Amino acid sequence: MAITFHLYKNEEQLLIQFLTGQTWPYHGTATLTEENVRNQLKQGRYVSNEEQKTFWIQNEAGVYIGLIRVYDLADPTPLFDIRIGEKHRGHKYGLQTVIHLIEYVFTNYDVKIRIEGYTRADNLAMRKTFHNAGFVKEAVHRKSWPSENGELFDSIGYAILKEDWVDNKTTPVQWNDLPY
Repeated sequence: MAITFHLYKNEEQLLIQFLTGQTWPYHGTATLTEENVRNQLKQGRYVSNEEQKTFWIQNEAGVYIGLIRVYDLADPTPLFDIRIGEKHRGHKYGLQTVIHLIEYVFTNYDVKIRIEGYTRADNLAMRKTFHNAGFVKEAVHRKSWPSENGELFDSIGYAILKEDWVDNKTTPVQWNDLPY
């Protein structure tokens, strides 16, 4: 169950086919159209540069199973977005990908102190992935994640500290330091 990564390099048709050929139930737009993806491409969403990197994820058979984009790389705290294709969810590819991303960021960018990620509260698979990759739950943002039908969901914020990754530990959040 080994996976490999390579930078997205303007493979527009492959990207459009991948993103429009399935649903993304925990993203703001669950069903992307070709027009949606082309607009994202025009806005520079998937380009790799100093500010962001986009990687294809391939399984051991060479099948494109996902995409991960890390952004805000000019900031000490980058964020990321991950998409694992429908047929490949539930096989721990997400966990492998997040672990790879952590290693990539912390070994290639000396000034990064942490990596953040957010997910909808009802995305239990991603919440488990964050936990198993060493991220700590740091925030609950109530009714902050809009869906395409207008429903609002809570979002959960997670982060991993570089020092925790280096020392293979987890520093918990002090939730009850003050009563307010």
